[in-house]
Amino acid sequence: MAEAEDSFEIRVSRLANYLTRAYKYNKSSILFALYFSEFLRSDAEKRLRYNLKKHGIDVVDVDAGINKDLPSFFSSMSSNNAVFFVRSIKKGYPESLDFLNFKREDLVDNHIKAVFWVTEEELARISIEAPDFFAFRNRVVEFMEIPLNLPEFRPALINSALETEYKSVSEIKRGIELKEKLLSELSDDTEIKGYLLGSLGILHYRINLYEKAIEYYHKALDVSREMGNRHGEGAILGNLGLTYSDLGDIDKASEYYHEALEISREIGDRHGEGAILGNLANAYSHLGHVDKAIEYYHEVLVTSREIGDRRGESTHLGNLGLAYSNLGDVGKAIEYYHEALDISREIGDRRGEGNHLGSLGLAYSNLGDIGKAIEYYHEALDISRDIGDRRGENNRLGNLGLAYSHLGYVDKAIEYYYEALDISRKIGDRRGEGAILRNLGIAYGHLGDVGKAIEYYHDALAISREIGDRHGEGNNLGNLGLAYSYLGDIDKAIEYYHDALVISREIGDRHGEGNHLGNLGLAYSYLGDVDKAIEYHHDALAISREIGDRCGEGTDLGNLGIAYYYLGDVDKAIEYYYEALAISREIGDRRGEGNHLGNLGLAYRDQKKYKEALAFSILARDIFAEIKSPAIETINSHIKELEEELGKTAFEKLMAEVAPRAEEIVQESLAADISHVLAKSV
Repeated sequence: MAEAEDSFEIRVSRLANYLTRAYKYNKSSILFALYFSEFLRSDAEKRLRYNLKKHGIDVVDVDAGINKDLPSFFSSMSSNNAVFFVRSIKKGYPESLDFLNFKREDLVDNHIKAVFWVTEEELARISIEAPDFFAFRNRVVEFMEIPLNLPEFRPALINSALETEYKSVSEIKRGIELKEKLLSELSDDTEIKGYLLGSLGILHYRINLYEKAIEYYHKALDVSREMGNRHGEGAILGNLGLTYSDLGDIDKASEYYHEALEISREIGDRHGEGAILGNLANAYSHLGHVDKAIEYYHEVLVTSREIGDRRGESTHLGNLGLAYSNLGDVGKAIEYYHEALDISREIGDRRGEGNHLGSLGLAYSNLGDIGKAIEYYHEALDISRDIGDRRGENNRLGNLGLAYSHLGYVDKAIEYYYEALDISRKIGDRRGEGAILRNLGIAYGHLGDVGKAIEYYHDALAISREIGDRHGEGNNLGNLGLAYSYLGDIDKAIEYYHDALVISREIGDRHGEGNHLGNLGLAYSYLGDVDKAIEYHHDALAISREIGDRCGEGTDLGNLGIAYYYLGDVDKAIEYYYEALAISREIGDRRGEGNHLGNLGLAYRDQKKYKEALAFSILARDIFAEIKSPAIETINSHIKELEEELGKTAFEKLMAEVAPRAEEIVQESLAADISHVLAKSV
């Protein structure tokens, strides 16, 4: 029996009544909901789901294209309070119909309660090809209206067109399918068409289908301009900027942001203005122009405070923290993160709280305090899990993996990476998946399994190229260079470094450019062409200083020290090590400080200055012990070599003299070095 005369609400209630009675008396109930419009089907589903939930009945969504043997699936999942919503019968043809017809008795025997959401075509085919099953039906309820002609549905229709908050990749894909069908049904309604096009752009962006997202955004932009909808036009221009930014085309992203900013200011949209200024700041930060980014972050922070946007204020304080962290001023970054964290907690923004805790973890990791970093990551992870933020959970697991990798617990790191990888794939985060694959490559490289590392780097590279992520592509090429360098194939490593360098220059990634130049310098050092290595390290150093990257500057100075050490110019190596050490201490980079102290210890040992060699080595050892760095093993081996060189008795005497005043000896050496440099410059 089909019903179409009653109101929409009554028909939904009738379906709910059949199912609740079946639930009450533990009977089977086979219902067909016949629909014309995907919108009405979606709306009827939502309302029916709500009604059932009030009665304590759970809904289980079933895709017949995936679960073709529906009776067996029902039996395996069934409980007294479960109702199955079956879609996509057509995708399961012909097997789905055969199983339903042959196993129809199972539905009654197992008290199955199911609603089959079907089109006219699907219902007709069921009645012909599965007639015995169809005879078991309790009711057919029709939802065959065209919603465009029903004014009472328009607000819900607009909400459906604008809906983009889906949690999983399967939900996003289902949302895309629904909106594309609605788009074909409602193509004459310009307003709703524009909303649908914009939402389709957002949904494709969320699953990293950037080119498709851009296609929909441009169509939505045309509609907004046709309707004179300046607010919508600005929002879409901002989304185009975000998409091109993720593609690594920061210049194009900036163009769209500036267009969007102009519109926001023209129409007096302070919230929109703030969002665009924040995105512009992010774009300049990606380009390595961190000082410019900081200007924009401060500007948008003022705007947020003027309009009382506490959530935005927290976000922008967090971004300022990231910017100062990129400059190497981790102490200042931590101050901003704590300000942002306080606001998030004050306004009850749990997602923001988790993000800022994660940022604090990264900051302490950069300082070399991995134990403290892990504490923050776990706090952030707990919040992500509490609020169901799967993307945040994925990020925190990845961060924990990096932290344990730094501590030398690579097996534990790999466990975290695999957890994160599983989430990335479930939520369709291809960019996140690529990042985790890259981290797995690094982890297996640390374990000495360079072949496996290379496999993961290639997998990550394939994803970067698939989604058009030029920044990620450059990073993965750089990692492949490092892997081949570990294998001793320096020529191949240099090829990868050059490919990565080309991409960094094409997309204006100055930070990446500096990293790849530094790696090229190290590669030529391994080949024995130290003069060429020094050229690359000087180029990298110039970039670090240009973009204000103090951490990178310290690394480049340290690499120059290593290069001159290879040349046998130990005095010059020591000068560079001292410069690098000063920066590490200034910015609180404990890991870098330990590395530079260790290198100075080796240099002084070469000069037979054993007191200084031991003092620097002791301080390096103490730092690596404090931050739980596996580099402590290298330092201990250097101290052991010094003992063997001096002999046990002489070494013990020296240790007794140096250990109590190691810091004092280091300070004396630093002062002497400064005097030496000043004397040379006169």
